[in-house]
Order: sequence, then C-alpha cells, then structure tokens
Amino acid sequence: MKIAIITDIHGSTNWRAVMKMIDKFDKIIFLGDYFDAWNNKWPEQMNNARNIFTFQKRFPEKVDLCWANHDTSYYLNERCSGYQSEYAIDIKEFFYNHEDQLEVVYIYDKWIFSHAGVSAKWMSCARIKTVEEINILFKESPDYFRWVGPDSFGNNPNEGPLWIRPESLIINAVKNYNQVVGHTELQDGPKVICKDILKFVFTDTGKHNHLTILDTETDEVSFESVTMPF
Repeated sequence: MKIAIITDIHGSTNWRAVMKMIDKFDKIIFLGDYFDAWNNKWPEQMNNARNIFTFQKRFPEKVDLCWANHDTSYYLNERCSGYQSEYAIDIKEFFYNHEDQLEVVYIYDKWIFSHAGVSAKWMSCARIKTVEEINILFKESPDYFRWVGPDSFGNNPNEGPLWIRPESLIINAVKNYNQVVGHTELQDGPKVICKDILKFVFTDTGKHNHLTILDTETDEVSFESVTMPF
C-alpha cells in the first residue's frame, strides 16, 4: 500500500496539493492539528478545516483523519499553545459535529499512524492490551487522552498518543509496530529513526510543507516538498 501522510495542518492549505495527486496513493492520512494557525487567520482556518473534512467525506475509503492535541484542546476544554479563546466555541462545535470522522490511531499491518505515538507504558496505564482498543477508549473515556505527565513538554512515557515526545516514544513504544507521527517540529527536516528492528517516522517540520510517503510493501519512506499559498 502506498500511503501519503500529512501532519500538523495548523491552517496551512499546502495539503491541497495532494488532491491533484490522489490517484497516486492508496491511502491519505492526516495526523491532526487542523486549527491554531501560525500564518493564516480567521475565518480562513475554519474554511480550511471544512475543506479537509469534506475531502474525507468525498473519499471515505481513501482518506483518514486523526485527532491531535490542538483538536482535543477544544473538544476536552483544555488549552495548549496557540489556543484561540475568541473562536473556541466555534471550533469545539466543529469537532463535536465531525467527531465520527476522526480516530486517534490508524493501523495498517505493522504500522501505527497517530499524532504523537503510542507508548506501551501509557497503554498499561489506560488498561488496554491492544492498539486496536485505542479508538474505542477515546469514544468511551476521552480523559485518558489528556496530557498528564510531570513534563509539560510531554517528554514522559506516561503521555498518550496525542502528546508524547520522540525521546520517550522511542524507548517506550508498543512492541511489534513501526510508527508514523507528527507533533514535534524538527528543524532539520523529517526523518526516520530505527530502534532495534522498529522504524519511527517523524514528519513535522514546523513549515507544514512536507508530504511523507510510505510504501508498506517495501517499508520505504520518502519526503516531498509541497507548497501552496495560504
């Protein structure tokens, strides 16, 4: 399967480049953070989010949308960087109206796709044994997905799949799965890190202009630059 991964939108319209390439991919996965833009303003952020969710409805078998911390910040009445108090009610309503289109993790074969990554220690704290249970847990008990550790940056193995940072993820990852995540901005570009026999693909550059492409048959990962105006 050839999969395109788009992470940390934050209002960017660069994702629209994928619409022109949709026939090249078997699956397109968004790793969340649809609001709290660094570059574009209101109401463009809301219009952009609506376009993404409309895109998913047009191609429900091909496009998957994941939750992220900037999304649950409104959904769970928390605050993180970039929180927009003046638009919080509108954004919260948006997610309540579209929650059936979202999931915390997308799983294919030996790959997990999520916003920040799945820690085995967090799974133990959440009392779940399989990654397949994560999406069910969010619907039943979303409080397990708040950021809770002593490190406000999220560099703690107890943090969940919307908030954990790479250092803690790599040494505490759930076994037998490679992982593709966003969340943490990498100044030197997206990268692949191998730990034992597992691969970790970190996709967020902060510029929101990279498309990550994974071929699950060969486990080959590549990165393409995509840029469209805000």
